[in-house]
Amino acid sequence: MPPSEKNPEEESSPESTEGNSSSPKGGSSRALVETRTCRNCSRRFVGNYCPSCGQEAVPPDSVLGVLSVFFRELVDIEGGLWASMWALTVRPGVALSRYLGGARQDLMHPGRYLLASIVVAFGTDRVFTWIGMRTPYDERVSGSVSETESSEVDPGAADEVQSLLTWAAERVLESQVFLSVGYLLLTGFLSLTIWRLFRSYFQRGAQAVAFSALVVGHTVFLSTVAELFYFPIDYLRAGPSSGLPARALVVITAVYVTLVTTRTFGGGWKSSAKGLLAIGWAGLEQVLVQGIVIGGYFAWIIYARLGDELSAGGAFKISGDTTAMAVPILPAVAILLIPFALHAGLEFYYRHR
Repeated sequence: MPPSEKNPEEESSPESTEGNSSSPKGGSSRALVETRTCRNCSRRFVGNYCPSCGQEAVPPDSVLGVLSVFFRELVDIEGGLWASMWALTVRPGVALSRYLGGARQDLMHPGRYLLASIVVAFGTDRVFTWIGMRTPYDERVSGSVSETESSEVDPGAADEVQSLLTWAAERVLESQVFLSVGYLLLTGFLSLTIWRLFRSYFQRGAQAVAFSALVVGHTVFLSTVAELFYFPIDYLRAGPSSGLPARALVVITAVYVTLVTTRTFGGGWKSSAKGLLAIGWAGLEQVLVQGIVIGGYFAWIIYARLGDELSAGGAFKISGDTTAMAVPILPAVAILLIPFALHAGLEFYYRHR
């Protein structure tokens, strides 16, 4: 190559022009392209995001910066939360069909969408409780449990038992962990049933999990929206409310799941029936698992705590001792395991037929 000709690639290379570089004649020239080093994977790149790991060139390191990123993603109109909620409400069949076909930019990540729905639902309940439109859990329980009149139970001991069990129930049923685990269980069981009933529409089991997470997350959002209308209206009519009626939650979930399965997979009433069967069976298994866990927790409370604290004094006696209170729960747990054994048997049959 003649000395007078220059290689364009060498002249415009980002690596050769980083910072201030010395020219052959001893002068200096400014960098044509500014490069950065990723703090996560140490790769040098040009732009605002690392092409290897996706981290920002300058990640936010202040409280305001972190909050701005959160709200920016929350209201992002291109694949953000609001765009996903709108798509799953107005055109769920199109959005989910595109997602199963490989289009990932139309909707949020299924796990993040489900988590966002749980956080919003939990926060909504807490806000309504704080402003007085939702009855606190301890008042709901005390209003529904009648006073003990048995001559074998000391009134003071009975009050202590009720107080302890109310505390345990509130600690479990009103916690965000319980809410999150419940919806995760529902998502897992729904994905197993959807995978089996609509097997030909999925290439991998992970697609059924993603589909179920988006559907469950959106039903949670729909239920939260229903609460936003229900609580103020019911408060003006009759005062503080315990929450959206269970039958309303069941109707919202059943209608949306059947609508989604019909719009996504086609098939008319057959797909609707399969979708209704899928969410019904998944909901049954979710309730049974939670019932087993809560029953076991209450049995432990009765046997381990009440036995030591109350039976020793002889003031609290039901059928002899607290062991008689805890042991009958075990046969009930065994009965609750029957649907899971049936599900496992059907799965084994379809896999090996």
